[in-house]
Amino acid sequence: MGRAYIGIEIGGTKLQLGLGFDDESIAALWRGAVEPSRGAPGILAQIADAYPRLLAQAKVSAAEVAAVGVGFGGPVDSARGVVHHSFQVQGWDQFPLADWIRTTLGLSHVAVANDADSAGLAEAIRGAGKGCSPLLYSNVGSGIGGALIIAGAIYDGSGAGALEIGHLLVPDPLDPSAPVRELEHIASGWAIAQRGRETARQLRSHASQPNALIDHASGDPEAISAVTVFQAAQNGDPIATAIVARARAAFAFALAQAVTLLAPKRIVIGGGVSLADPNLWLLPLRGEVAERTFPPFRDTFDIVTAALGEEVVVHGALELARSRTFPR
Repeated sequence: MGRAYIGIEIGGTKLQLGLGFDDESIAALWRGAVEPSRGAPGILAQIADAYPRLLAQAKVSAAEVAAVGVGFGGPVDSARGVVHHSFQVQGWDQFPLADWIRTTLGLSHVAVANDADSAGLAEAIRGAGKGCSPLLYSNVGSGIGGALIIAGAIYDGSGAGALEIGHLLVPDPLDPSAPVRELEHIASGWAIAQRGRETARQLRSHASQPNALIDHASGDPEAISAVTVFQAAQNGDPIATAIVARARAAFAFALAQAVTLLAPKRIVIGGGVSLADPNLWLLPLRGEVAERTFPPFRDTFDIVTAALGEEVVVHGALELARSRTFPR
């Protein structure tokens, strides 16, 4: 089987630990839910408890583990292995995650990266972006992240990270006169759901107005999620369709700026929103990005959905571990 590696995903709602070997597959996986109320100490306790369980599941001894990679849901200092901050869970500010892993898990080789960077690396090495460089990756889920992979390596800017697409300032497609906002506040799954809830509350105050959004949420505006909005749009509801179109147009604007600056060969879109009906998201997105892109670049790239599913960050973290021990 060769050397064993550990890949860890630390998200705002999900924690995963995977074990793999030199063949890049995941041989064993542990998955748990994050309890934000327990903060960073709760997640660290889960990792310490899950690690020996994962080894036992894979029938691997601790001495056989060569390195660990971590994809963290927030900005990190990869060179020092320090977490800058988490926007979902308290207690991570300036946390020395790599040192904690060395001390707690007894592993000397540790690599820490942002989770979008890890996912982008995985898609570039063995997913939908294989063979394409530069590769631009963006995940659209509860938040929006991004990564640029060049020749199989994460582009990390000056060291504090790069490609924070979700924090680009973009105009509101429905109100160009409004102040520009961060992309995450318009196009993320969280923003789509929030817009759906706000719209449903307004509609509810007018009894004569049809309210398909509330119907899809079993009558409760507060139960509306991004999935609810996309379901209503798929069924032809014009209000839900407009919410989706607003998010998609803002995302297309951001991608077009990234293409003009970076000229990637391929764009890979991951995250839960990418799984929506292609007629509502991917297909019109391709056209909207092309319309906004610097004309000479329009035929130099394509846009596809990610291939590695829910374990994509773990795959990337495993690749980080392999690269840290035996650089490419």
